[in-house]
Amino acid sequence: MKPVAVLENTQPDRDLAIRAAKLWPHREHESNALMSLLCRVGLHHWRRLNLATLIPDKDILHCFWCSKVKIDGIVYHT
Repeated sequence: MKPVAVLENTQPDRDLAIRAAKLWPHREHESNALMSLLCRVGLHHWRRLNLATLIPDKDILHCFWCSKVKIDGIVYHT
């Protein structure tokens, strides 16, 4: 269980994940059943977004097969 202070600090990252997800379309409709199954069990196909000029201190990845975003190691469903 994470401390409350850590959970409160993730709200800006959750908002950032929602905004970042609008920058690309996820490919869930193009992926096959195996890829969807892999995402459901947590094996995502992460791609790095190059947003270092806009947000220099965040590591932002998105799953190419579903709508999940990973910011600094925390996965957000958008």
